Amino acid sequence: GFDIRSPLLRYAGCAHRNTRFSSDMAAMTSAVAMPVSATAFSPRRAASSAARVVRRGVIASAVPRDGHVHKATAAPVAPLAPKSAEAIADNISYQTSKTGVMPLSFETPDMYRATAESVREQLFENWNATYKHFHEQNPKQAYYISMEYLQGRALTNAIGNLGLTGEYSDALRTLGYNLEDCASVERNAGLGNGGLGRLAACFLDSIATLDLPAWGYGLRYKYGLFKQSINATTGEQEESADDWLEVGNPWEMKRETAHKISFYGSVVDGVWTPGQTINAVAYDSPIPGYKTKNCISLRLWDAEVAPKDFNLAAFNDGDYATSMAETNLAQTLCAVLYPGDGTREGKCLRLSQQYMLCSASVQDILARFKERGNADWAELPAKVAIQMNDTHPTLAAPELMRLLMDYEGMDWDKAWAITSKVVAYTNHTVMPEALEKWPLELLEELLPRHVEIIKRIDEEFIASVKKAYPTMAAAELDAKINTMRILENYMDPVEAAAAAAAAAAAA
Repeated sequence: GFDIRSPLLRYAGCAHRNTRFSSDMAAMTSAVAMPVSATAFSPRRAASSAARVVRRGVIASAVPRDGHVHKATAAPVAPLAPKSAEAIADNISYQTSKTGVMPLSFETPDMYRATAESVREQLFENWNATYKHFHEQNPKQAYYISMEYLQGRALTNAIGNLGLTGEYSDALRTLGYNLEDCASVERNAGLGNGGLGRLAACFLDSIATLDLPAWGYGLRYKYGLFKQSINATTGEQEESADDWLEVGNPWEMKRETAHKISFYGSVVDGVWTPGQTINAVAYDSPIPGYKTKNCISLRLWDAEVAPKDFNLAAFNDGDYATSMAETNLAQTLCAVLYPGDGTREGKCLRLSQQYMLCSASVQDILARFKERGNADWAELPAKVAIQMNDTHPTLAAPELMRLLMDYEGMDWDKAWAITSKVVAYTNHTVMPEALEKWPLELLEELLPRHVEIIKRIDEEFIASVKKAYPTMAAAELDAKINTMRILENYMDPVEAAAAAAAAAAAA
């Protein structure tokens, strides 16, 4: 079995209060400006409007609760979105023209969508300003990689953090709707199912509120985990696919950012020739801090195949298995959170998901490091802290080694010195049965270059332990090493030959 453990997970100082922000949020607000439909339905506005009016800009200039003016609050200011109940009501009415609903009816789910679009415009001010500020300041930034994010409903969280709950409630009331009813129809994002995901979501909320520079990375699962229901006839629990993306997600924005993710193939002299390649495409969602302008990002990766990579010739020749191989892989990768791993195929899919998350995120982090004008790789630990949430993202460590050596031309010692200072690990349990282990032959087939790197890390870790305990009895030392090493029940060629010789002699 294969298990990534301590040698990959050396902590090197993580979040720094003057850290900086992330990737390419270029044309952030431009996606909001959409043409108005001439036939859009006008929501029902109450006859009398007793809307409360708040001085324009009062929220944007609010000082955090602790009285300290954080660096993020000094970020450049974008044009202010409406802050009064009356202006918000007008903005929501405008958003109704963009929902795509036929003008004969406009129900609560449609009003939720329009309200969410209005709130998103509010967030874009701070989102753009935060990104611009951290891009200019170039501080150290934390990057949180997690397979799960259990966020809860975004509408009430965003309105509350902006300090506009009363204004939006009044605005919707004047239009004949209720904020609580609109919020109740929001579908929970199918990105997590338990404590691990809730912790990750709370981390991002807290980081944003504390004005720290950070981003979250995850996968954009199409069906999430599952929905539970009770069969009316049998009374038994039933599970079905989660449909959270069925009507779209108003909080996300698809980017042009994409990174190549490779699988299978062969390695010759350290050069990996992949067998399959897909694109990891970025979808960003804003994570607003409470009563602060700091608004960080959760970047989710979805798997796609670029049109130019589609094998049209094989498809036209009737070889659909070959032509659709990458497409089928891409559709499977982000279908479900935690696919069953009782079969070899299930293990392969889950491992592929984890690698896609790690590879896309690490590539993105290094691209941002360069984007901010950093040229000296020795400064990477001073600018980047990668925090891996539990065992799922631990392939980020060998992936960082691969990119530094194979693409940036570093030797092993320099790449390892940087990696051991950049990556950090959050451990959620010490129970061996809760730690993931993967068959070595499966990993060698799926990620052959990474196995070479992992084997060397394991060898150097064992050598460091033996050097640290020169007087310990060999049998005791070997027993301890076997509980700590990365490759469990594994022998290198020299060890295997010695074991075979010993067995032959005993026979």
